[in-house]
Amino acid sequence: MKLNLATKALFCMGLTCAALPAFALEAWNGQEGGSTYEVIFDGGVYKNAWWVGASDCPGNAANDQANNPWRFERNATAAEMDKYGNPVTCETSGGTVAYPAYDNSVAYKAGDVVSYNNATYKTSVAQSAYGFVPGQDNPWEAYAPVAQWSSSTVYNKGDKVQKNGQEYEALFYTVGDDPSLAANQNPTGANGRPWKPLGAVTTYTQDQLNKAPVYNSSTLYESGTLIRYNGGNYVSQAKVQKVSPSDTNPWRVFIDWTGTKEKVGTPKSAWPAHVYAPYVDFTLNAQPDLASLAQNQGVNHFTMAFVVSKDAQTCLPTWGTAYNINDYAQYSKIKALREVGGDVMVSIGGANNAPLAASCKNIDDLKQHYYDIVDNLNLNVLDFDIEGTWVADHDSINRRNEAVKAVQDTWKSEGRKVGIWYTLPILPTGLTAEGLYVLEDAKAKGVELAGVNVMAMDYGNSICQSDGTEGQNIHGKCATSAIENLFSQLKQIFTEKSDAEINAMMGTTPMIGYNDVQGEVFYMSDANLVMQDATERGLGMIGIWSMMRDQPGVPKQVSPEHSGLSEQQASKYAFSEVFAPFTKGGDAGDLQGDVKAVFVDVFDGKQRINVNFDSSKLSGSNQYTVEVDGQYVFSTNGARYSDSEKTVYGDQTTLRTGDKSAILHPGAVVTVKRTHPDAETLATLTVTDDMLKGNNPLVSSSDVKSLTVKREKGIPMVYVGFEADKLASGTMSGYYAKVMGDEKNGNYIFSCYGGSCYYSSKSTKNGVTTVKSDERAISVGETIVIERIAPNPATIAKIVVTEDMLK
Repeated sequence: MKLNLATKALFCMGLTCAALPAFALEAWNGQEGGSTYEVIFDGGVYKNAWWVGASDCPGNAANDQANNPWRFERNATAAEMDKYGNPVTCETSGGTVAYPAYDNSVAYKAGDVVSYNNATYKTSVAQSAYGFVPGQDNPWEAYAPVAQWSSSTVYNKGDKVQKNGQEYEALFYTVGDDPSLAANQNPTGANGRPWKPLGAVTTYTQDQLNKAPVYNSSTLYESGTLIRYNGGNYVSQAKVQKVSPSDTNPWRVFIDWTGTKEKVGTPKSAWPAHVYAPYVDFTLNAQPDLASLAQNQGVNHFTMAFVVSKDAQTCLPTWGTAYNINDYAQYSKIKALREVGGDVMVSIGGANNAPLAASCKNIDDLKQHYYDIVDNLNLNVLDFDIEGTWVADHDSINRRNEAVKAVQDTWKSEGRKVGIWYTLPILPTGLTAEGLYVLEDAKAKGVELAGVNVMAMDYGNSICQSDGTEGQNIHGKCATSAIENLFSQLKQIFTEKSDAEINAMMGTTPMIGYNDVQGEVFYMSDANLVMQDATERGLGMIGIWSMMRDQPGVPKQVSPEHSGLSEQQASKYAFSEVFAPFTKGGDAGDLQGDVKAVFVDVFDGKQRINVNFDSSKLSGSNQYTVEVDGQYVFSTNGARYSDSEKTVYGDQTTLRTGDKSAILHPGAVVTVKRTHPDAETLATLTVTDDMLKGNNPLVSSSDVKSLTVKREKGIPMVYVGFEADKLASGTMSGYYAKVMGDEKNGNYIFSCYGGSCYYSSKSTKNGVTTVKSDERAISVGETIVIERIAPNPATIAKIVVTEDMLK
């Protein structure tokens, strides 16, 4: 999946991208192009009269009418400014950070922040003059004689050789390419050739090595100085003082995330288990109105592409290298989408530019970036798009997998789960060897993947040539064949998973319409076939490249702005109309219509059946019956109910049984029927062993911000930090806190609903309501779980009790 820069329409080989006409009102952010834009700036709404450049600021228009195309239209409303943003300066995201430039002749205190190479860094300890340089390796390099170049030797990135007294460094895999030839040299790293010239080779005799001065921290060393340190020889690569060869760089990339959470808003529900999430190039000048697409087209979830490194050497996440990740003006689009119930997944990577795993050589730095992106963008799911040369780059693959495992461990310790997807290129025969290595290494390192999405596009295989064959489903069959073979490959890697679990962890993303590879076309009939296959299999995801291309255009033209299909072949949003119904709730239910959820929970040792009804349906002549394997359990008649208990959570009402362990067993089927009027089976649930043990999967949710256990005055206390809005007076979310794994499995701790909490106390500060409750019987090894009962029932937080917590 490819990415262009913010003000250029680049045509890419995989997922393509380009600037489009404006879809709706948006905040000014350096829009550029010949289309008509309507933007908000400093409380006003402006429209361009002719082609507008990124540097044309609405704030300067009144004084430069002849050259500045922006024209004031009207005052923006408060609601519009809140929804889209209201920039008040002519600086756009991605500009120079206002911190002092790093100066190697200056000493710095711990906590100082500087700018260097278009990034911002903060030091954790004091630094002397000529100490570590931000973002750079240790200035001392271990000395080793440089080997002579050999035409038969394989060289990888970073290997150094010499020939004819000159030294060269390999920039990537190479064999047989003579570094002394200008045709193979790449001095600036920009021409695609393998060797970087380093200058004349410096060689030391053994006597010089033995007599080299011992390292002294107070000495100021010039670049190229030979020393001895801990029995080895080192050569300084820069002017340096008070940095030993074993020291680590204390400068770390610094991002000021203040206010970002508020800019992006908070998801109202968990990411669905089966979702249509089309890709959106989030660096284009004009962005689609995501909220409008959700309300009018039924497309509620999107994959925003792509977060990449500032450049190949700078470990700094950005949107497409062009925009800061912490204060991007287009975040107003995400906030508006979330306010109407939608959500986004962010994709890190793509074929263009360097992924974070390539520029960040330190695993801790990479892990922190992943954590911060998820935390500050309020994400439930994170995607890694690994393609192009990067799918074969083992160094970045290994670092990424190590960092993902590390950040997952942190999330687990916090009782939080974030779904991780890997997106990979594929052939009709399945993943390539490079793609398989990515997954095998992830499995070996302990990474827990929610899913593997594949780019069902640009196969370059003759059997997928489909131009002029509309209705024959050639490209669709290539896509379903790819999924079939992916299934077999994943079964060999994830041997512990069932067939249904493998299906649920697969995703498919076709490039709609005309593909980059000549002769490959994905028609509407292909979309219907892919939708049918995905539905029958129960895939986890369908995407498309891209939302911008889901409209007709010049027939047979490969374009980033349209599908290349005619209006008759595929009207605007025709592909999304096919795929949008694929989205289904992913928690313990989340059904539509009369019944909102069906689930089994464990409460104080009892196995209970729960059904969440639309509260308005429990009235009049409506009648419902719940059965297990055809055996009556409970029923309703209008507002009356039998053999069950009731709790009202606003729009939803939960009816639950007492202990049904006598009839519940793995494989038992719970059925909810409407018996009057219009008799119909509304929902079924197949009981699993995990359900009966209360061992439900953890669903990522922003409802719970923290979960901790600590002893106070000899009594174990459970602290749960909820998003304040979820427990505010009048809200109708419902939660249980329980202990799992003790003698009475599902032991009740406290509950909250309707703005009140029971058997606990609560206090609110800075948007978080902390609920505190004692649990005297808690023991090491038991698990505290937080369950949301309504809406969208799920286990949303858990933590295992340790000895340290109870000290």
